[in-house]
This record gives sequence, C-alpha cells and structure tokens, in this order.
Amino acid sequence: MPGREPPISFLISAEHASRHVPKPWQSLFAGHRSVLASHRGWDPGSGELARALAAALDAPLLEGRFTRLLVDLNRSAGHPRHFSEFTRGLPAAEKRELVERYWQPHWDCYRQYLESLPGQIIHIACHSFSPEMDGKTRRTDIGLLYDPSRPLEAQFCRTLGAALRSRLPELAVHMNQPYRGVSNGMGQQHRRDYDDSRLITLELEINQRLIGLANWTACRKPIAEAIAEAVAETRPT
Repeated sequence: MPGREPPISFLISAEHASRHVPKPWQSLFAGHRSVLASHRGWDPGSGELARALAAALDAPLLEGRFTRLLVDLNRSAGHPRHFSEFTRGLPAAEKRELVERYWQPHWDCYRQYLESLPGQIIHIACHSFSPEMDGKTRRTDIGLLYDPSRPLEAQFCRTLGAALRSRLPELAVHMNQPYRGVSNGMGQQHRRDYDDSRLITLELEINQRLIGLANWTACRKPIAEAIAEAVAETRPT
C-alpha cells in the first residue's frame, strides 16, 4: 500500500551469557573456577535480559552457550582476544576446532538473520560490566554503545537513551560508556557490509550491581518499552 511504513525487525543477542565449559575442554580450566565465575568468564544477567527483550519484542535470540574464555563470540577471527590465555597456546588444529564448532555457527546464524529479516534490522547485543575497574567505581548504570558516525544509529541510541532516562530516572544512562561503541565485536564487524538504513547495531551494557537488586526483574519491562518508543520516534518513512 502507498505510504505504508517499512517494517522494523529486531534481533537480540547475548554473546557472553554463559560460563559453561563443554566437557572436551574442561581440563583447560582445572583450578580456575574463580576466573570462570568472574566477569572474565561471562556477563552475568545478560542472558536473562536478552531473553526478556526477545520475548517482549517478538524477536529472534542468539545466545552464547559457553564461556568467552574458550573462544570469544564477540571478537572477530584473528583478533588478539579471540582466544584467551587458556586456549591461545593450543595447537592450530584444536583452535580451528573451537572456531568451527562454537564460534562460526553463531556468526553464520547472525549473518543469516541479517540477510533474511525484512526491513530495517535493529540488533541489540546484551552485555553486563563489572561495577569497578582498576579500583574505581563506574558511574554508568546502563550504557548504549554505538557508532556515532552512523546517523540513523546515533539518532536511535540518543532517542533510546532519553526514553530510558524517562522510565528509569534513578539510573545513570550514558552513551558509549563504559566502552567505545566502535570496538571490535560481532555487530561492529558487520557495519562495513550494511549501512544503518538496513542495520542498526548497538550493545546494551548493564552494570552488574543492578543484577543483584530486588527490582532488577522489574527493570526489564521499562527497557523493552523504551526500545519500542525509540523505534516509534525514529523509524524511517
């Protein structure tokens, strides 16, 4: 129909949702349970948030099922942190197996969604971050990581930030904090292939101090509502 708005498709992911070590690789982490349980091993709370957003937005979900210390789903092939100190020194054949069995299927599935979902795709990658870094308390509660050079992506994230502040005024919502939105990652690597009229990709970073609070579950609904509001205000015509 003439004048009909183009469709919006959501895609939700949580690359670091798990600290699980598949059985064939458990010996690599013997004596290192504390590392697996730390932020180095996973992003606590990110999986729950991703599942809640996928349900609220009727979106497909890509969720990591193993620790990032095995092979990092949010790093491109060849990146220095693609493998951790536990796997970096493995023989080439074993590293290739890690890539083919665990990393490649996640990236292939992501690419398939980008090629098949209709209209403009909004990819939201859910992550969480430690409340302190190098002995300093981080002031950010919710961080939105994006590429400022992509105008539609930047506009969407600014609008989303305002909607989050309106619904969760007690929380500090910051742009490109505590990390840079253009750092190496799955979404960032695909920006080069899709402009932001087709793909908006951002990382939604949650301070882990919020995860343990009694009202954390209640925060998920206003986050989903803020995303829907930002779409309504910025969708292309």
